[in-house]
This record gives sequence, structure tokens and C-alpha cells, in this order.
Amino acid sequence: MREIKRLGLACLLLFVAGTAALADDGLSITLNNNTTGNLRVTVYDMNVQPAQKVLSGEVINGFASIRISIAADDSGHGHLSWRATTVDRDMRRCGHHDKPKLSDGDTVHVYANSECAAH
Repeated sequence: MREIKRLGLACLLLFVAGTAALADDGLSITLNNNTTGNLRVTVYDMNVQPAQKVLSGEVINGFASIRISIAADDSGHGHLSWRATTVDRDMRRCGHHDKPKLSDGDTVHVYANSECAAH
């Protein structure tokens, strides 16, 4: 009986340590380009102050996805902001969006379907 209690305590400690280790890694978010064109994407983690760039001008091919990691807030949610431009300069389009309340494993769709602001 005593060995069972020790084994149970050991399992509980491993579980707590593993959960803490996973929390330090942040939330895993998938960025999905569900368009035909290639996009150049920049992503900011809005839960870090000041906001931290976690992806800088990364090309995501049409219909492809990539995974990133962002920080969780006190309630366990992620918050990111993204900007995308088409790689094709002849048909240049832009897009951006702010995505709060993200959970681990969520997918964020990125796109560039608007006119780009003049500089």
C-alpha cells in the first residue's frame, strides 16, 4: 500500500512538472494561407510587452501552413497581430488582422485581399 502511495505521488509530481514545462513553451498556433498565392507574413505576439515580432516577412506558399509559438496571458489565451502582402509585386494586395483569445492548437487564416495603403 505504501508503494502505491509513493507511485501515485511520483506520477502527480511528474504531471505537474510536465504541465509547467509545457506552459513555458507558450501556445502553438498554426498560420494557414488558404489562398492560391504566396504571402509574405509578419506576426507580432501582443501578450509580450512591448509586442514582440515572432515571424518577420516569412513566405507562406499558397495553401500551406506553418506553426508558431506565442505567449499565453493570465487566462491562458494568446493574442497576435498579423500583416500579409502578396509576393507577386504586379498584383500587390495586403491584409492584416488582430486575433485575441487564441487557444493552444488554434488556426489563424492569413490572407491579402485588400488594396495596400500608399506610402
